[in-house]
Amino acid sequence: MLTETQKKTAQAIIQIFETSRVLGNYGQVTLLRGDTGHLTYGKAQTTLGSGNLALLIDAYCDAEGAAFATELKPYLPHLQSRDLTLDHDRPFKALLREAGDDLVMHDVQDAFFDRVYWQPAMRSLAFIGGTKALTATAVYDGTIHGSWRAMRDRTNRK
Repeated sequence: MLTETQKKTAQAIIQIFETSRVLGNYGQVTLLRGDTGHLTYGKAQTTLGSGNLALLIDAYCDAEGAAFATELKPYLPHLQSRDLTLDHDRPFKALLREAGDDLVMHDVQDAFFDRVYWQPAMRSLAFIGGTKALTATAVYDGTIHGSWRAMRDRTNRK
């Protein structure tokens, strides 16, 4: 089991990779050519293509005191259908950046990345018998990128 310091360090490493900031950038919107995740957002960059951006924004819109919920709710059907036109929707991306300054969004993202990525990564770590903080960081990174299971299964086959 990792200590809280080890957990925060592992998450900080991934947040630096994803947003160039130790604590992440809650409002960072990224679109990289060729990225199968398409539009990415938040402190550790969840994606439109995975459907997880829809889950994050839905959780934010449901959160008490969410300052941008009213403006973001009309986008939920587009997010849920993984509408790739959002990749180039400037008003939507600007709204996401603004929402990144809302402390409610910080709380929602902290809980979301823990629930959707960190906890499953730690279950996978336990399953493979991993105990080291660096191994946990690699599993977390693979979980964020959606490639963990494929990498694990290929390694096990070899």
